[in-house]
Amino acid sequence: MSTRRSFRRRLRYKFDTILARGTVAVILWLGLITAAVVVVTGTLLSVLEIAVHGHQVGIIEGIWQNMLRSFEPAAMEADRGWPLRLQSLFIVVFGIFVVSSLIGLIASGIERRVEEMRKGRSEVLEDGHVLILGWSEKIFPVIHELILAHKGQRDSVIVVMADHDKIEMEDEIRARVHHIGHTRIVCRSGDPSSPADLALVSPYESRSVIALGNNHLDGDAQVIRSVLALMDDDRFSDLRIVADCALPENADALREATGGHAIAIASSDLIARVTAQACRNTGLGTVFEEILDFGDVDVCFHDDPRLAGRRFDDLVSSYERGSVIGVRYPDGVVDLNPPDDHVMAAGHSVVLVTDGVERVVLQPAPVEPDLQSPTVAATSAATCTNLLLVGWNPLAPRILYELDKWAMPGSRIRVLIDGTLVSEEEVAVPGLRNLQLSVTTTFTSSPHKVAELCFSEDFERVVVLCYRSGLTAEEADARALMTLLQLRQFRQEYPERGDRMSILTEVLDIRDVKLAKVAGAEDFIVSERITALMLAQLAEVPDREKVFADLFETWGSEVCMRPVSDYARPQPGTPFGAYVAGAHRRGHLVIGYRTTGLRGRELASAIHLDPPKSAPVDLKPDDRLIIVLSRGNDPALAGAAATPAYEGTAAG
Repeated sequence: MSTRRSFRRRLRYKFDTILARGTVAVILWLGLITAAVVVVTGTLLSVLEIAVHGHQVGIIEGIWQNMLRSFEPAAMEADRGWPLRLQSLFIVVFGIFVVSSLIGLIASGIERRVEEMRKGRSEVLEDGHVLILGWSEKIFPVIHELILAHKGQRDSVIVVMADHDKIEMEDEIRARVHHIGHTRIVCRSGDPSSPADLALVSPYESRSVIALGNNHLDGDAQVIRSVLALMDDDRFSDLRIVADCALPENADALREATGGHAIAIASSDLIARVTAQACRNTGLGTVFEEILDFGDVDVCFHDDPRLAGRRFDDLVSSYERGSVIGVRYPDGVVDLNPPDDHVMAAGHSVVLVTDGVERVVLQPAPVEPDLQSPTVAATSAATCTNLLLVGWNPLAPRILYELDKWAMPGSRIRVLIDGTLVSEEEVAVPGLRNLQLSVTTTFTSSPHKVAELCFSEDFERVVVLCYRSGLTAEEADARALMTLLQLRQFRQEYPERGDRMSILTEVLDIRDVKLAKVAGAEDFIVSERITALMLAQLAEVPDREKVFADLFETWGSEVCMRPVSDYARPQPGTPFGAYVAGAHRRGHLVIGYRTTGLRGRELASAIHLDPPKSAPVDLKPDDRLIIVLSRGNDPALAGAAATPAYEGTAAG
């Protein structure tokens, strides 16, 4: 008895072991058993000479007949003779218990596989895809920009891995990102900081990896963990990684940890610098967005053997399309606004702002249309300014520090806060040199305080920031829209003051931009979008990092606007290239122009980047040229403590 029981236990143990190996192993075993029974019984039909439907059958035919009976009991209905009937009955009973189980297992295995795919745990076998790790509001503009960058590519793939439900991610992307075209978007659920989960999305076969931070306090920690997880492989050095960090110290730590291999963006610094520069010129925020997105103009590098031996000042007017702003050397170093006498050598490339790299053609000689210059070169004087800042969030101190670098001594900025959300003690920005900061506290029950301040003080620029604490993004944007409506009403009631005042607003949700335009804002800073545009740009063309670093860092060059009258006496029908040449004689590189008089929803149509140099334009003296200049070599700064102040001054 003990021997029999021991044998039963061993047999059951073997059976349990087979089941534990999974559905595939069970299907294989049942398939082998079925095949063995069908082969043996089919062979017996032939060996025992049992007639099937009145005819003797061979081994192959016998196996075929028994296989039919194992799947379909009705096949034995026409059987004659008890030997055949008994054998068919055995096959049918066997089929009921074994073959049916095999079919059920296959069906349940397929169902489980489909369920696993719905959960986003299946492997992605792609090459040359863009991999996005993490989930935040930035992901929608990032995907949108990547789709634009891949326009015309039929095999474009974007893979998203985040600790979210796969179906929910796909639904939200479909709802927020339109016109996907030929791009395939694949979502997978998993922990981006887990090497095992990362293996599902083939990161080392991708063309680039974007590590997104979330909107929580530990967002930077998650980004750093994701990049460190990617470092757990020898192929890490071949990866192109762009990481989104909120704080500059975390971005520096990530760059150091990866040996400078990963491109880390400090989003708070980036947004603060862009906002500070946009505060100085109406429309500059729109210019930055057009440069950073893939839908308008782009920064590109033009290589041409004919560049060797040409002087930089000749190249400025040697392109019909494409605005020259600098030089890239063979080691990757970028020099914006280099000296005019710089001679191009082999391997040097020209840095251009253009609306189509296919239109960039180097002409054999510069073309500089003649244009009458002012008798005395004008210089827009930098004067003190007066700004109103409505709202407060953690970015505000960084913005004020950036503004302080540009402002003239004695410039004033008044901050209006809601005392129910921010205390006056929180609005402390020590170390300001040029800005005189004052704080006014209001409450939700006083909606007309903004208009009262605008009436009592002659503000040149109003900046509306969104509260980040105590409110959702929708609620914060709603408050900003209410403030814009108050300012719109003030302009209508007091046009003599309102016409001199321009408005810049921050919007947290890109979907609210259209509402802000209706409410009367001229310029926009969509925080999540600015960072998303930069991430997408560097993921596609990493070489642009040095150009953007130069444009957005305090030590580098700057994009600003100056009156046309600073450079020329405008005449109707003058080619745009004449203004380019006139500004270049002052050491400034022109990339476009902005006509005055348009605001709100019409402002975008007033900005023209990289127009053809031979195209005639009718500019007025107070229209603005959009220029790139060196902050350390600007004649307009004579006697000023910093670079030119805000647009409300003549510096524009």
